Amino acid sequence: KTLGTKSMTGADAVALQKWRQDMRGSALAGFHMAMRQGVLCEEPVRGVAVILESVEIAVKANGNDIKVTKDLSGGMVVAALRSGVRCALLTRPARLVEGHLRLTLHSSMSGLGSLHAVLSKRRGKVVSDTMVDGTDLIQVTATIPQAESFGLAPTLMKKSSGEVTAPELVFSHWEV
Repeated sequence: KTLGTKSMTGADAVALQKWRQDMRGSALAGFHMAMRQGVLCEEPVRGVAVILESVEIAVKANGNDIKVTKDLSGGMVVAALRSGVRCALLTRPARLVEGHLRLTLHSSMSGLGSLHAVLSKRRGKVVSDTMVDGTDLIQVTATIPQAESFGLAPTLMKKSSGEVTAPELVFSHWEV
């Protein structure tokens, strides 16, 4: 709910003005820092909603003069919010996502066994395999985790004795 300044007391108005002028931008920066570097391996955090339920700002009234009792620097607000979000994320079950690549390649019938062996060893999954019209080649489409794709082409060539073409790798999706 949005607070209007007409229905507030003087102390509330001073606290709201302090929030709007000095603290809101720092709180947003703290949120962005926490989302940019996650708690497990400094990974970007996606699909998380953070709700800031309340902010308490201490004010002191001296007659008609109302002041904030302790000024907070922007860095203190950033650090506090970043730390709070990181602690909240650690209380929930951890989940990481990794990028998967779609690979397309051609193989002869004799190279198909070694192709499947290499893919299964690297956590790859064959999506489809179809015969190419007019040839004895099979077009294989599969997905493989990005980390497992390093050195894939030389391994395929070595294991299949050149019966498999070099794969074409394109980003496919993220998977938990």
